[in-house]
Amino acid sequence: MSLPEQLGRLRRINRIGAGGFATVWLYHDDELRSPVAVKALAENWAQRDDVRDRFLEEARILRAADSDHVVRVYDIGEADGTPYFVMSYADRGSLADHLAPGLPLPPPMVVDLVSQAAQGLDVLHRHGVVHRDIKPQNLLLRAAPDGRARVMVADLGVAKAMLHASGLTQIVGTPAYMAPEQATGGDIDQRADVHALGAVAYQMFTGRRVREGMESVAQGQPPIPPSQHTPLPPGVDAVLLRALDPDPAGRWAQVVDFTDALQVSVLGPGQPVPVPGRSASSGPEPGSAPPQFPTGFGPDRSQLGQSRTTPAGHTPTSQTPPGHTPQPGSPQFVTPSQAGRTPQPDNTGDPSSDGGRPNLRPGRVLLIALLAIVVAFLLSFVLVSLFTR
Repeated sequence: MSLPEQLGRLRRINRIGAGGFATVWLYHDDELRSPVAVKALAENWAQRDDVRDRFLEEARILRAADSDHVVRVYDIGEADGTPYFVMSYADRGSLADHLAPGLPLPPPMVVDLVSQAAQGLDVLHRHGVVHRDIKPQNLLLRAAPDGRARVMVADLGVAKAMLHASGLTQIVGTPAYMAPEQATGGDIDQRADVHALGAVAYQMFTGRRVREGMESVAQGQPPIPPSQHTPLPPGVDAVLLRALDPDPAGRWAQVVDFTDALQVSVLGPGQPVPVPGRSASSGPEPGSAPPQFPTGFGPDRSQLGQSRTTPAGHTPTSQTPPGHTPQPGSPQFVTPSQAGRTPQPDNTGDPSSDGGRPNLRPGRVLLIALLAIVVAFLLSFVLVSLFTR
């Protein structure tokens, strides 16, 4: 069932996506001149009061989280018996839109993205909520007012609660990211989200998933060290493999513990995540938004502020032609060395460096002194000639 063309002052644009439990629509608030996403419960589930309650509980949890790194909910309502809630629109899609098999992301970019996701998960954990289904599709990307991008955690694994309400015992989750205890029916706490976020980071670092298939999840075998797939800074293997430990007791206790260790292993102790256009040594500006993605991440930056809309029934296609691998120098290609490098300014003769004084090299000082002596000699010679006539 489609939501109506008009929801109060919201005007429907098109459908963003649909799943077994809900459909998400793009609407536009003509009064505030901004796009919003509207998530509506699937019609076959909308008839069950217990499922409706759990659906709306997700909206309440998201509203209570009130974090820049969790999808925000602005309103809830009902249209023709279908409950819905209005939430943040991810104008840069999801992390899944920017991942391609066999193409790793630069390590500094991975640290940035994973750290932002961990901040959102940490807020949920402090509210007593375990996500249970962290994966690239549930990590949404939105442009901040200053043009930077931020990660927002979405979809709180409410599908699992819905299946329990229906009396089904099917395991819900994505095997490539799921913790073994989710597959075997063990106790689940925030360490399941540590595992899932570690699996997302593994894929970003290597361009490969940790595993495929439910059987490999239940077996609980440690993954191949990521450095065997791609060159990585020393220490990344140990941090990631601890996050992906099959035994919850062996993992990082909190998502922020994991990402703090990951940042140190990639950037070194005390080093902030670099922001393009600023020196890493200068640190983040107080109150600044999360850093921008380095140029070359995802679609062309001139189009990132535009709505990422897909007509209903249309399957979006990649901007890269099938079978084509982006080459160095192309808009979608960023090598690890390029992404982690901060351009060093040439301070020679720059009045803005060294407290406003020109930063002159010794050779130039000597040359200037010699020129001054020559000019003084010529001037004195002219003056002497004039007075002796």
